[in-house]
Amino acid sequence: MAPDLPPAPKGVGKIGKSLSAAATRDRLLQATSHIIQTQGIERLTLDAVAKEAKVSKGGLLYHFSTKEALIAGVVQSLMDEFDADIDRELALDRSPESPGRWLRAYVNATFNGKPLPTTLISSLALVATSNPDLLELVQSRFDAWQQKISVSGLDPVRANLVRLAADGFGDTEMFGRTLPNAALREDLLAMLLAMIQEAESGDIRITK
Repeated sequence: MAPDLPPAPKGVGKIGKSLSAAATRDRLLQATSHIIQTQGIERLTLDAVAKEAKVSKGGLLYHFSTKEALIAGVVQSLMDEFDADIDRELALDRSPESPGRWLRAYVNATFNGKPLPTTLISSLALVATSNPDLLELVQSRFDAWQQKISVSGLDPVRANLVRLAADGFGDTEMFGRTLPNAALREDLLAMLLAMIQEAESGDIRITK
C-alpha cells in the first residue's frame, strides 16, 4: 500500500503560496505517484492531483499543463533518483581511477537502491508503450547510461553482459520477484563486480 502524502507545510491552504516552486512541483509528483498506486492510472486527473497535493489548479497548471506531462514528470523523477543513487555509489568507490568505476556504481545502485512500487512501475510501463514521447524520454536516459559504458574502456562484451544482468535483476525485483535468499543475492552481486574487474583487464577469450 502506498504511504499517505506528508502533510502540507503549515500555512499551505488551497493556493499553497508558502510552498516554493520546487517544493510545489515535488508535491505534485508525489501526489501523482500516490494516486497511480492507490487508485490506478485511469483515475489520474489534473483535478485529482491538485486536490491530493493541496495545490490550486492554477498552481498545478503552472508546472504541468496535462496529465501526460505529470506522468512524464514522475518518470523523469524516478530516473533522476536512480542517477543520484549512482552518484552516491561513485563517491564510495575505492578505485576512482579505474575504468570500471561507473559500471560498478550502476550495479551497486541497482542492488542497493530502494525497491520501487510494483503498481507504479507497471502502470508507467504500460503508458510508455503507447506514448512515443514518454518512451523517447526513457530511451534517451538509457542511451546516456549506455554511453557511459561505451567510453569507459572496458571490454564491451563483458561490460554489457554485466549491465544486462543488473537490469534483469532490477526488473525482476521491481515486479515483486526476488531471489530465494539474501545469500544468493549477495553472491550474484559479487559475481557481477568480479566480471567488471575481468572486463577491466581485457583478459577474455571467446570461442566461436
